[in-house]
Amino acid sequence: MFVPLSAFADNGRSGDAVNLGWLSIGAGITAMIPIFVAQKIRKSITIFSNGASTVQVTSTYKSILNLHIILSSTAFAAGMAHGLFLLKHLDYISLSLAITMSVLMVSGILLKFSQSRNLYLFNKLLHGQTALVILLVALIFLHIVIEF
Repeated sequence: MFVPLSAFADNGRSGDAVNLGWLSIGAGITAMIPIFVAQKIRKSITIFSNGASTVQVTSTYKSILNLHIILSSTAFAAGMAHGLFLLKHLDYISLSLAITMSVLMVSGILLKFSQSRNLYLFNKLLHGQTALVILLVALIFLHIVIEF
């Protein structure tokens, strides 16, 4: 899916650390597209089929959700490694981006593994906030524009 990249920030080369940032963006976009499409299909099938094929949709949705979790975790790890390797260039946009990524990742983890119904509902609301996603996209865009 991704071209193997050398992702080591050694010998004073910052190009490899920059590649981690692009890997993070690519993995994040790749993680969001299937889950977004699956949610739209799931809602439309549930509305129009009167529950006839919800079992097949649920089993397919779980595998797409697992793909989303794996790719989002990869994007998070690559983004945080990118930030750690380029820590000397830390600015307020990069710090805000790291905080936003962390909030979304922690809420996603708690959403997956929470046992309490109240905690599950809170994390579902937090993880699905359109404002957080828009903030994340805006911060990524600003981070890229400022670095170039």
